[in-house]
Amino acid sequence: MSPAKYKALRYFAYTVEILACFVIQQTPGLLPELFLARPTIIIPVALSIAVFEQESASMSFGLLCGLLIDFGLGYALGFHALFLAVVCYAVSVMSGNLLKTNLLTAMLIAVICIPVLFLLQWVFYYVLFGYSHVSHALVYHYLPRMGYTLLFMPLFYYFNRAFALLIKPRED
Repeated sequence: MSPAKYKALRYFAYTVEILACFVIQQTPGLLPELFLARPTIIIPVALSIAVFEQESASMSFGLLCGLLIDFGLGYALGFHALFLAVVCYAVSVMSGNLLKTNLLTAMLIAVICIPVLFLLQWVFYYVLFGYSHVSHALVYHYLPRMGYTLLFMPLFYYFNRAFALLIKPRED
């Protein structure tokens, strides 16, 4: 099989994974609630894909994941799409040029990016709208979601690592 066919097969597998994870995430009662919070599991999916793929593909998958979050969770169109596209592009550039690709660096990326995204959500959707009890929303809604979402990063790192390593052209 040619390298282009391997790449197309890998991208198809990533797309199926993203859509399946989105369905799992959106199905009520499928993932248990932890401290009354449900995870946003397609964020770790996008970040783990970005660790293994080239910049343009990473940005495209980040954009797809962000649009699914925007549509599925009822947020302003483009908020998550823009953030995840830029972050996935940056992660891909750093993974390709600066960082060693392993679980530790993937977790470090997730520990930085996921809290930044959720804190930006909190600022734009609670603080700037002038709601009362914004600290309550942060502590009892956003912080548990952050932690719960972070728990999925190792799972998706190893899952996408298998795609990246197993669906590639053989070197002779």
